[in-house]
Amino acid sequence: MNQILSQDEVDALLKGLDKGEIETDQKGLESDLDYEPYDWNTQGRNLKGDMPLLGMINEKLAVNLKNSLSTSLRRMVEVDAGNLELIKFEEFQRALPIPTSLHLFKMEPLKGTGMLVLESRLVFNLLEAYLGGSGTDSTKVEGRDFTPIEKKIIAKIVSIVLENMTNAWAETFPIKATFVRSETNALAVNVVHPTEFLVSVKMEVEFNKPIGHIIVCIPYASIQPIREKLSGGFQEEREDVDKQWLEKLTKELESVPVMMSVDLGRTHLSVREFLNMKEGDILVLENDIRSSLIAKVEGKPRYTGVAGKYGSRKVFKVQGIINGS
Repeated sequence: MNQILSQDEVDALLKGLDKGEIETDQKGLESDLDYEPYDWNTQGRNLKGDMPLLGMINEKLAVNLKNSLSTSLRRMVEVDAGNLELIKFEEFQRALPIPTSLHLFKMEPLKGTGMLVLESRLVFNLLEAYLGGSGTDSTKVEGRDFTPIEKKIIAKIVSIVLENMTNAWAETFPIKATFVRSETNALAVNVVHPTEFLVSVKMEVEFNKPIGHIIVCIPYASIQPIREKLSGGFQEEREDVDKQWLEKLTKELESVPVMMSVDLGRTHLSVREFLNMKEGDILVLENDIRSSLIAKVEGKPRYTGVAGKYGSRKVFKVQGIINGS
């Protein structure tokens, strides 16, 4: 049975806490709480869930690169696309070594500038493979710039990647990936504000073992205009729902009654004539019997036509539609 403290016991307990005679287990309390840091900058940016087609594009790019590099090197190459990641531009810059093989490109008609990074060890392994070696030796590459021969190999690989990128995007959203320029110092590149986000995918290239990575980065702002397009199946499902809703709304609106009136003509009367009017009086209208009349819907002019008779009914025959009213 639960025990209830008396007021004297409560006062004694509070007094003990104030004097420090009773210890509280704050550390144990904190350890029991499972805190997870939340980055407000990434709120609502679930790449995998929001833009699944972007992941499919990268998978297709990896397959295309596998075929192109295998043909170019005349040996089997494996290329595996990693997961999509969001990274701040300033963090991306700090993570790259100097020198680095960084290449800027455009994705017309999308705005902004993308970045393509070839890891140094990948460049040297591919160079060795192009020259007939195994392409899997461990080579120390830090601390020096690339030679003219190495730069030619790099340019060849960049051309292959951009061509295959254009093909990978073709079915989802046609773009043209075009080379802009190359840089060896990532800190000299400022394609977006340091706190802006990049959408990054790292592709691992393998012979019989991993030899390096190709990293493709696109400014998050560049793909924002086509975010709905990249949502893929979700967007298609939503369009089906919207279509059904639109058809139902149209059907309901078509059954709403509206007031339609036809101006047969007008005349001018003085106040005296108006007050003296009585049943049976005849008004002479300004319109000729053959004049075109105006029909109004809810008080707004919508149609032109003529009045007549159909059997025993008075009718109005539409001859034209008034637009922009």
